[in-house]
Formats: sequence, structure tokens, C-alpha cells
Amino acid sequence: MMKKIPMTGDSSMLKTMNKTTLLRLIRRLAPISRAELAKLTKLTRATVSALVEELIAERFVTETGIGASSGGRKPVLLQIDAEAGYVIGLDLRRTDVLALVTDLRGDVVRELRYPLQVPGDADRVLTDLVHVTRELRAELPPSPHGVVGVGLGIAGLIEQPSGRILFVPAHGWRQLDWRSRLQTELGIPVIIENEANLAALAEHDIGAAQQITEILYVSVGAGIGAGFIVNGEIYRGAGGYAGEVGHTTIEIDGRRCSCGNQGCWEMYASEQALADELGLAYEPAVGETIVKRAESGDPDVLEALIRSGVHLGIGIGNMIHTMNPQMIVIGNSIARYRKWMQPHVEGAIQARFPFVPSFEAPIRYSELGETATAHGAIAYVLRELLERPNRMAG
Repeated sequence: MMKKIPMTGDSSMLKTMNKTTLLRLIRRLAPISRAELAKLTKLTRATVSALVEELIAERFVTETGIGASSGGRKPVLLQIDAEAGYVIGLDLRRTDVLALVTDLRGDVVRELRYPLQVPGDADRVLTDLVHVTRELRAELPPSPHGVVGVGLGIAGLIEQPSGRILFVPAHGWRQLDWRSRLQTELGIPVIIENEANLAALAEHDIGAAQQITEILYVSVGAGIGAGFIVNGEIYRGAGGYAGEVGHTTIEIDGRRCSCGNQGCWEMYASEQALADELGLAYEPAVGETIVKRAESGDPDVLEALIRSGVHLGIGIGNMIHTMNPQMIVIGNSIARYRKWMQPHVEGAIQARFPFVPSFEAPIRYSELGETATAHGAIAYVLRELLERPNRMAG
């Protein structure tokens, strides 16, 4: 009888890599059969079947009906086991937190907006985040894996892969190690990423830019940020914080910005700038007020929207030069003014960059609206959990 050879470290690693590959394919292509997985991975059908059985036993994968026959036995189809656990996505905004809870297939089961108790106080905000997450987790029904991870989006410079918060311009916060503190408080893996990067990822995975590999996402709300998707992945630059485009200068001696610079793009094209120009306090209902006044034909509002659209188009034109994307997606709260601003955004690009075939890269508006960052936080956790599980730790 042949002696059984124990599994070595290398073979164990190969098995883990193969299971991760199968999870990635099942997540992205479901419903899918074992035979299709074998073709895509070049693994034997026996290997695929054995690994799939393990994934089913671990409650990451489930069988879901019968597929069409190609001449033989009808295949059993596979998908991610939605009921096996949950993911929480948090979008930290200036005055509140938008939280989404999804199952492991990314379907939303809960949405919550929670006002920050003291928005400018970093310690109090961290306490709020812990409270919101615990409250959401306590409301969920029992599941095999529970809450598998939390993703947090912040408008600021985030070091990667550590998730350390280097600078949040809106509040002047610097050098915050929230990730380790949140993981200690919650006892579950946490990722922290720039809000525009997460929104870009969401648009790529489930939004306006599906199947597009090179995306420029422009997040326009209280400030302006950008997320870049290159080859289907977030592009972060050397230090992990590419995309702080709102603080590029478009006026040499322009308006003073909270970052310390003058003439920053977001001082002319953000929703905050729009509210300031109209003499309105920037609070959650300001968008509704501006829309109502625009709908009524208020000339001051309409002129302000034109100016914002022109400034937005100038900045986007600069980034078209820099990034040469396949598609531009404009998102966050500015998307609510699309019908008034879009002609002026496109007109500014055409007028100032006529020698660039800019509209080979179409401009789209977010299909996810203000939930894009929270959806992106969930997409990020699911990618790390199901496709790169070793990176969720630490």
C-alpha cells in the first residue's frame, strides 16, 4: 500500500489559492457550474468538486438550482451563500454617518443615517462609529459567520495598506490609528479607505461603470475627491493617497481653503461652494432647498449652478488629460443637480479642450447616489474576504 504523503506548506498554500480563485469566480460569475469553474481555472473536475464541497461545508457557497444541459446531465449551479453572514459599510460624512448592511452577496438588508454627536471631535466620532456598528450588529439575525467585516470610507488621506488616517482636511485631523482601535473594540476585521476610492470601486462592481476597467470617479459633495480604477483595481499611487484632486489649484490668488491652500478646485465646484455662494448653511437639507429653488426658476440659483458646472468641467478636463480614462463617473450629492449642470460641465470641456477627443470617454452620473461610498466599503470587504482572505487580518 502506498504511504499517504502529508500535506506540505506549499501544497496547503496552493489549495488555499485555488479555493480563493473559485470563490472569486463564483462571486463574480454566479450562478456557475462546477464544470464551468474547471474550464476557467484549468483545474480537474475532481479538484474543483472537492474544493467546492469544502466551501459549501464552510458556508461560503451554496447550490442554487439546475442549469441548462449541453447534452449530458444538467449541471448544479453555485453562488455565494448570502445567509452565511453580513458586511457593514460606513460612509463618514461631515455631520453624519451613512451605514449599510448587506449579506455576503452584497444585497442591502439595512440602511441607517446616524447624526454625529460632535462632528469635529475625532474621539467622539470614533465612539459614534463603534456605537453605530454595535447597534447594527445587535439587530441582525444569527448567521454562521456573523458580521465578517466592516468597511469605512473617509474623505481624507489614508495610508495603505495600514489604513492609517493621515489627514482629514474638513476637520484638520491628523495621524489617527482608527483601524486598530475599531478592530479591538468590535472584534472583527476593519478596513479604512478614502471615500472616493470606495465609491469608484462600487461604480465598477455594481454601478454605472460595470465592465469598464479604466474609470475616473469624481466625488463632489462637501469637497471634491477622485477615485481611479485601473485594470479593475483601485489605483492609490506610491503613498496610497492618490486622488486628492479637490485641492489642486484653479485660481492663483483664489479663495482660502481649509487645507491651507488658495484657489482649490473644491472652493468653486463642490456642493459646499454652491451653498456658500447662495448664502446657505451647509447642512443635510441644503440640497433639497437648492433643488426646489432651481425647479422654481430662481435666477440666483440657476446662475450659481452654471458657474459650478463650468468649474467642474474645467477640473474634469484637466483629469482627462492626466488619466485618459475609458469613462468618467460623477457622483455624491452633486449628482442631484445633473439636469442643470451637465450641459455646462460638457460645454466647458469641449470649449477648453477641443483638441482632445474627450467624449470618447463618456461622462456618466452615479447610479448609486449618496450610497456609493458605503456600497464600495462593502465591495472592498467582500473582495478582501472572498478573494484575498489573508489581507483582512492585521
